[in-house]
Amino acid sequence: MIIVVSCNKNITENAKLISIDNNKFEFELPKYSRDITEEFKSTTHETNDIIIFTALCDTINERNLFLVSKYIEDYKWTIDEAFAVSVETSTNNNLGNLLDNFQLVDYKTYELQGKTFRYKISKHYNSVYSIMFYFMKNDYSNELYEIKMTADKKGLSRALYLTEKVALSVKIK
Repeated sequence: MIIVVSCNKNITENAKLISIDNNKFEFELPKYSRDITEEFKSTTHETNDIIIFTALCDTINERNLFLVSKYIEDYKWTIDEAFAVSVETSTNNNLGNLLDNFQLVDYKTYELQGKTFRYKISKHYNSVYSIMFYFMKNDYSNELYEIKMTADKKGLSRALYLTEKVALSVKIK
């Protein structure tokens, strides 16, 4: 069954609070989002063990996959250092290898409502876009959180808007 929900209201009016990673990472997710089946979660986590949360966001005529990943290093570093490494390692146009078929589309650090955001957008297989925002407790840690939403080209601006709204709600304890 496919559920399509129109999303004209502000995310703070239409959101549910999600706490993950032993309640250390908290964010508001649109109510029109829903958990993914256990089978899909299991497959996703087997494939990529850094993923700690998955959901589907049903937006206007589109389904967007929403993920939270957690990267852990042996040493502490600043969020700007971690973000720079993420941006530097994201561009690879090796079309001969399907696993490496992605391209950096955009990245930026900016201020919004008193918070500093770091995001990047990459394109995979010329059709799937990933929008990623990065977070670290006190901007200095060995743990880096990434929220990510996928979209096709026509849904990219809506997905960026929604991911930014989720990013505004993030709290790290």
